[in-house]
Amino acid sequence: MRKNRFVTSLIAGSMAFSSVAILGENNIITQAQRPPRITSLLKAKCVSSGLGSVREENMDVSIGRAVYSSKFYLGPGYRSAAMTCKIKPNNRPQANFQTLNLGFGMRDNDSKSTGVEVRVYLDGRQAETRTISPSQQNTLSLDVSNVSDVSIEAVCASRGEYCDRVYFFDAGLVHLTPPPKQSNTPQPQKTMEIAPDKK
Repeated sequence: MRKNRFVTSLIAGSMAFSSVAILGENNIITQAQRPPRITSLLKAKCVSSGLGSVREENMDVSIGRAVYSSKFYLGPGYRSAAMTCKIKPNNRPQANFQTLNLGFGMRDNDSKSTGVEVRVYLDGRQAETRTISPSQQNTLSLDVSNVSDVSIEAVCASRGEYCDRVYFFDAGLVHLTPPPKQSNTPQPQKTMEIAPDKK
């Protein structure tokens, strides 16, 4: 009789452990498939910091014979245009964001414009530079985990000549990935069979 109880409790414990293992595995898969949280750079505190025009405007533009949905543009004109954004307030010791993704280009119908140099500064230090011409687009991905201020500048590559706008179709801040949560699922308790006293 006691042997049958032992076998029954052993089977029940094994089934409970298998269920917990499957739940734990599914939880890991769900966390791995969760898409990253992204916030628009324009949600930060941003100011115009150049001589040219800076404007937030949702519009579809043709770049390299493909349609892009632009969020804002920098119009350097004869000189330069710039936008500076504070992505981490001074009173917060840790950064909220991991990466800044930028996508930008010049329209196909601005073919008479000279090229534009796009410069990105992180906390006042130049981090990246890309020169683009009409019908060209480019993308950047920058680590901003320890950055407070981001500045994007569009500078006319040829002095004395007019440069058309640079349109930004991507300006997303990717949030820091939180550490995986510990499972609160109770672990199965081991059952112990006490052998009868031998007389």
